[in-house]
Amino acid sequence: MRTVFWVILASMVLFSGCKTFEAKSELPFSLELPDTFSIDAGTSDAIENGWLFFNSEELNILINEAMDGNFDLKILKTRIDQAKARLAKEDSSFLPDFGFSIGGQKRGVHVKNSSGSSSVYDGSHSWDGSLTGSYTADVWGQVKAGKQAQVLSLEAANHDFRVSALELKTDIAETWIDIISTRNKKDILYNQIKINKTLLKLQKLRFANGKANALDVSQQREALAAASSQVPLLEKQEQLFLNGLAFLSGKAAIDRAQVSTNVLPEPIPLSRIGIPSDLLEDRADIQAAKMRLFSSQWSIAAAKADLLPSFKLTAQALFSSGKLDLLFQNWVATLVGSIAGPIFDGGFRKAEIERAEAFAREQLNLYARTVAMAMREVEDRLVNIQKQAAYIKLLEEELEVVRLTLKDAMVQYQNGQSSYLSYLIAWTSIERLERQLVGERATLIKEQIRLHRALGWNLASQWK
Repeated sequence: MRTVFWVILASMVLFSGCKTFEAKSELPFSLELPDTFSIDAGTSDAIENGWLFFNSEELNILINEAMDGNFDLKILKTRIDQAKARLAKEDSSFLPDFGFSIGGQKRGVHVKNSSGSSSVYDGSHSWDGSLTGSYTADVWGQVKAGKQAQVLSLEAANHDFRVSALELKTDIAETWIDIISTRNKKDILYNQIKINKTLLKLQKLRFANGKANALDVSQQREALAAASSQVPLLEKQEQLFLNGLAFLSGKAAIDRAQVSTNVLPEPIPLSRIGIPSDLLEDRADIQAAKMRLFSSQWSIAAAKADLLPSFKLTAQALFSSGKLDLLFQNWVATLVGSIAGPIFDGGFRKAEIERAEAFAREQLNLYARTVAMAMREVEDRLVNIQKQAAYIKLLEEELEVVRLTLKDAMVQYQNGQSSYLSYLIAWTSIERLERQLVGERATLIKEQIRLHRALGWNLASQWK
């Protein structure tokens, strides 16, 4: 028996010098990215937190509150804790396993030899215990591969948190812009309604003096009704945005006073955006996808190592005595070495390797898709910003033209050269364009914020 043990121990030492299964340390393919983005009109230095241009303490407070209370971030924090626990479980596989047990029993028997005799009690008790220990050598690197897979999974979970944190900050900033934009539209609309009421009074007065007809009064009344009907819609939008802001902050309701800004900030100066390859390091979702790809490759190594024999040492000490104080004086110790390996498992382990390899291919395609999606998002944002700025410029030019038209229409109407409808058409166009411009300017600002998110800029955020 001693000879067998030493043979097993020598085998463990010998095989431990063999090459273990390792995962690839590099990506199995190289992505071909363009040297530059199609558009890069930025002139200022890159600033990772785009909303810092707003210089708004109110926005900073809203973002900090959301970082503490957001439900999705709390969920992701628990997933990070789960990944840490799984890693700790894998770490424990490197160490020996020790256990103990202790117990006792009492046995009593009543014996009566004849009907007239008294019974005799015969009792006994005993104590027993054991100490056990076992250690499985990681000869082929299976435990190491499992640990590396969990290390990379933990890194992926941390990157997932970064992704969600950046998305949350972006959503808060966009919602803040939407609330201000809606309030600006309401202010413009209230002023337009006020002007329409004044014009209606003037038309009624002109009608009383015979300088306007009933159709002119009706048309002005219709213009006032059309403007007034937009108020509930804007009020609804504002409340929905506030409700959304409350949810993002992890609250059931939010006080309107917490969003007191009423002036829409100026568009963010477009920063120099760098080159496409920067996305591979700056985008947290790309980093997370890469970590999951590497983790899947380590899982393949662990599955392959499971095909080979395992080497295990087991030690046991048994204690037994009729008296507790003599329990540890009577013992038997054993030390066992064993080699165990599969002979026939119906293809179970081979199927596990195939599953792990298929999963790795899935992660490879997910990584490539994430990179391609990142490129698309940046390109989309750049096109949207460029075209949105051009659209706003044309709307501003259109508004100036319509204002001139309004003056000419008023002069012709007062001189009896045209109907009041021509004036109303021009005035209605101005009302529409003024409100539309506010929304389009807000869209431009949000597109610039989304560009910062698409670039993954938030690595040194002032928010936790």
